[in-house]
Amino acid sequence: MPHRILKFDNVLNVRDFGGHEIAGGRKVVLGKLFRGAQLSKMAQNDIEKFVDLRIDLIVDLRYLPERKRQATVLTTEFSPKVMAFLAEHDQKDSDALAPHEAFAIRELHTADDAFRYMLGSYEKRPHDPGFVDLCARSLRQMSRTGDSVYVHCAAGKDRTGTFCAIFLMLMGVRADDVMAEYMRTQQAIDLDLVLSMIAMKMSERYGRQFAPEALRPYFDVAPDYLHKSLQKIGNIETYAREVLHLDDDTLVKLKAHYTK
Repeated sequence: MPHRILKFDNVLNVRDFGGHEIAGGRKVVLGKLFRGAQLSKMAQNDIEKFVDLRIDLIVDLRYLPERKRQATVLTTEFSPKVMAFLAEHDQKDSDALAPHEAFAIRELHTADDAFRYMLGSYEKRPHDPGFVDLCARSLRQMSRTGDSVYVHCAAGKDRTGTFCAIFLMLMGVRADDVMAEYMRTQQAIDLDLVLSMIAMKMSERYGRQFAPEALRPYFDVAPDYLHKSLQKIGNIETYAREVLHLDDDTLVKLKAHYTK
């Protein structure tokens, strides 16, 4: 079924984000577009499932400290091309904290703190130089090859959500369906079930207490978040050409590979 959620042992929030209807009776293809969380703890069963998906390209939207601490598991069976931030757009210190981690340690005390941070991060993302560069390079690669792709960040919801929204809008997917795909994280992850455990693990890791409900906006998705990114993106064709610097040939080939 379209928008199917895929179950893995040690990888969260995995789903096929194809299948959406577009104008003229066409659809975004299924079986080539996957999104989810980071791949550092894959069991052999998870690797075998990813091999079956025939992933050609991983778009890793994480910062250097995240990539170092939770390195993607690659094997002789599972060895797709990986695209990540270029050095000039990345964090220089691999032992430093990613921005969202630094915020959590130093500034996240209430749900309002978390909510405001999330709004701000979504607002900045579409014009962040590193995000723009990686997004553009990935889309150019996809247009050249028609690769089957796995897009991820840490949890597969925020940075991944913005990238996937941009891609789906470029394919011509309706705004309501773009938002529904973004919100599907709430179906893939039962936050009520895991929030207390997350708070406990963060308290152990960072050396201070976190109230579960203070973390809810930080680990959830909300229409207000993605709307902030969409407002900054504006017209998707203009954004593609003037911000991502994608030419007409790239956009035509993307649609040829990923719609039918």
